[in-house]
This record gives sequence, C-alpha cells and structure tokens, in this order.
Amino acid sequence: MLNTIFNTLNTKYLGVEKIKKDTSINFGFIEKPRPLNEIAYKNIKAAIMAGKIVAGEVYSELQLARNLGISRTPVREALLRLSAENLIVFHSRKGVSINHFSKEDIENLFELRQAIEEIAVTKIVGRLSEDQIQSIRKIITQQERCIREHSENLFLEFDRKFHLFFIEISGNQFMVQTYNNIRDYITIPARKALMKKGRAKEVLREHKEIVDALCTKDAGKTKEAIKIHLLNSKLAALECHIEEKT
Repeated sequence: MLNTIFNTLNTKYLGVEKIKKDTSINFGFIEKPRPLNEIAYKNIKAAIMAGKIVAGEVYSELQLARNLGISRTPVREALLRLSAENLIVFHSRKGVSINHFSKEDIENLFELRQAIEEIAVTKIVGRLSEDQIQSIRKIITQQERCIREHSENLFLEFDRKFHLFFIEISGNQFMVQTYNNIRDYITIPARKALMKKGRAKEVLREHKEIVDALCTKDAGKTKEAIKIHLLNSKLAALECHIEEKT
C-alpha cells in the first residue's frame, strides 16, 4: 500500500513522467508513392523531350509498359493525357507516335513565343539587379559547358531556364504558364534544329547579345536582340521541317 502511495507521489512531484526517455523517431517528411499513371506520364514525356522516343516511329502500349515495368492500364492513362496535350497521336490498332508539327504550327508557336518574350524583356529592362545579371550569365556558362561535353539535353534545359528567367522576373504568372505550355511543343523541333552544325554556338552567341543588350537598359535594343534570336531559331526549325519532308 505504502509503496503504491510513494510511487504515486514520486510520479506527481518528482516529475518521473516528464523525464521518461523520448523513444519517438523523427523520420522527417516521407513522400507518398506516386500513382503509376503519373509515373508513366512523367517518364514518357521526359523520353519525348529527350529525343528517346523518336518522331516517325510508332510505339505500342505493350512495348512502353514493358520498358517501364508496369501494366498497360496506367500507360494508356498516361498516353491519353499526353494526347490531350497534343504531344502524341494514336494510331488505330498500332500504337502512338509523336505529334507531327506542320510548318504553320511552328510559325504560330514562334509568333506566340516572340510576343511573350518581347513583352517580358520590355517590363524588366532597367530593373535587373547585379545578382540577377550574374545568375543569367551563369546559365550561359552552363550552356558553354554543355557544348564542350556534347550534352544536347542539358543544353536545351538551360535554354529553357534562360528564356523563362526573364518571363518569371516580369511578374506575369499567366505568361509563365503559357510559355511553359508552348515550350514543350517547341522543344521537339528545337532539338532537331540544335543538331545542325554550328547552331548551338550561334544560340550561345545570341544569348550573350541579349544579356549585353539588357545591361545597356535600352528596351529597343533588347527587343531587337530577342527578335533576331527567335527568328534564327524559327528558321532553323523550319529548315529541319523541310528536310524531313524531302
């Protein structure tokens, strides 16, 4: 009886309960497993952007499912999503292929891209800090490394970052969203254009000219540098399109 009372008092007044060893383990944030259709979507889209899924080839759902190591159902769901985004087309009883962009499609995409980028640079001319200028120059440095290492995929990724940098700084989130949407379409013909001899170095030079123009704080000069760069990119893409047809 006394032992029970003393034990109770010790617990109450000596804080025995408070000094009990904490046995809980903090694992931090544990990411929940992603649905298979989401995994399939991201992997197939990444393969398209990286040129691993080749234009002109037809791929069956079964083939893609085997490559991903999953069943056909999540793969089909992923393909339906990509089809809704106009990145792929279905062929009855055959499979899917990358969507073919016409000459008019390419021209329309670059027309929209030019409108967005010219507005963006107009809004940010004279507002860039030295840190921001250095950040954009670092992207160009990374592109130089990509050329030396013959890394086309990484070069295109930094190219996307370069152009998106200006649009994000403009503060117009609708332009950012629109640009991200059309950039996926542009990447497909842009990859082929980039493979043309000397085009990557031309892109690099044009990027440097855009940054130099921004540093002058001259809106007209900056818009002209963007215009020339996008015109050259469009012409390279259209040239590849013509070569594919012949």
